Amino acid sequence: MSEQILTRESLVEFFGEEEYTRLCRHEAGHALIAFLFKRPLEYVKMTNSKERPGITRITGSELDGSAHIAIAGHISEFIIRKGFACDLDTVMRELPMELNRSDVDYQSFQAACYYFQLAETNVVEQCYNILMACQKSLLAIVDGLEQRTYLSRVDIENLLKA
Repeated sequence: MSEQILTRESLVEFFGEEEYTRLCRHEAGHALIAFLFKRPLEYVKMTNSKERPGITRITGSELDGSAHIAIAGHISEFIIRKGFACDLDTVMRELPMELNRSDVDYQSFQAACYYFQLAETNVVEQCYNILMACQKSLLAIVDGLEQRTYLSRVDIENLLKA
């Protein structure tokens, strides 16, 4: 890989501790849902870009789970920030107020729901249930990503076995 893999220290300096943690929580949500949907997840990494601070790289042209993967980042950061002590009603009521209509993930979520004729509320509910049931796995990915800034699929598999 010719690309530089950034260190935790350089990314904390670039984003600030709190923002870096939030971004790792977000990307971990995408990565976990992609992994659980058995999508060809290549890696998840953090970058020093304000426009695209994290990348969850999924190869292939399969679209199953696209809506879930797209919204998982926002749900993940929300429920972790709440200490997993929030119910679905809270997520449904409060999360939309935090979402920016121009956010790429939110637009992808809406497009996938439209394309597959899925009710957005059903996708959010399913994603919430998955993430709440997989708290330990989600936090393992968050921690791994925060410390290493780059996780391959094999790294994620190993974290989830532990």
